[in-house]
Amino acid sequence: MPLAPPTYLRLSAPPFEGAYVGVREHRPPRPTSGAGGPLVLLTFHPGFIAGSYGEWDYFARLSAQIFQSLDPRYRLRVFTVNHPGYDHPPGATIDRFRLEAYSIRRQPEAMRAALTWLLDGPLAGERDVVWVAYGHSMGGLALSQCQTEALVARMAAAGRRLRPARILSAPAFCLHPQARAIIVQLDALHALKLTLGRLPLYEPVATGLYRSLAPFFYRLSAPQFSIGGLHGFTGFRRLNPFVLLEQGRELLRLEAADVCGPDTLADVHVILARQDGMVDCAATHDLIAAARRQGHRVHHHDVDSTHLLELDAPNVAAGIVRQVIAEAVA
Repeated sequence: MPLAPPTYLRLSAPPFEGAYVGVREHRPPRPTSGAGGPLVLLTFHPGFIAGSYGEWDYFARLSAQIFQSLDPRYRLRVFTVNHPGYDHPPGATIDRFRLEAYSIRRQPEAMRAALTWLLDGPLAGERDVVWVAYGHSMGGLALSQCQTEALVARMAAAGRRLRPARILSAPAFCLHPQARAIIVQLDALHALKLTLGRLPLYEPVATGLYRSLAPFFYRLSAPQFSIGGLHGFTGFRRLNPFVLLEQGRELLRLEAADVCGPDTLADVHVILARQDGMVDCAATHDLIAAARRQGHRVHHHDVDSTHLLELDAPNVAAGIVRQVIAEAVA
């Protein structure tokens, strides 16, 4: 599936202070029709490490499946919205001691900024937009915290309609204990940065070691965390190790009670994979049950796959996306 060149959005409001969000459009193999119907906007929000880099996009297989069986009654535009600190313009620098802009707590704000740009820029001529947001793992966590009401009200004030729907695939509310066990190693690396981080050679040496060793450590842990589907991913060397370190420490210390309140799962679709070695599915099932006891409708999908459903079984994920689109359009 061909990807459009990235658009880099510079976020100037605090705390972002110039951090970039990269947005990539997935181009369909042929133009979509349905001139009289609504526009369906499908946005992908990637997880930790994954995203859109060069010619590789984590969601490329999924978008190809969706375009292959597109309902002719509507038009479709598909975008990957990277998190700040991932895909960014060549030459852009990140201060390893000022990483607040790249915190997972800030990802919902960056997500809203990107959606505002999409709706007011490339999609400014659309009066009726069905927005299906699909977040995987860390992206699902961010999406669950993204307040869409302001976007809906903003569109309504301009005489336009926005109908949002959310899909959380393996959301990172509850990580498996075996994943949490590596927090000790990340804390040691963080302590090393605080101790030696201001030495002139620290940054190039640390970055060089990361770029050399990351693929090896990834392959070593892939069976344990059921992330073998990333074997074709070569973007490790493009990632900033200091951003990954901070985000990893945040994710592994995250407590579900801090982020998954009663309204978080209201009227969302949650996908859990039975062979997921990264997410604690049993604990996530408990969150879903608690939300339902509070009176919320939660659409739950159990699938046979690993943590990387979108790579391992894109046809299964595409079927759920098509279902959500059909319901939203109706």
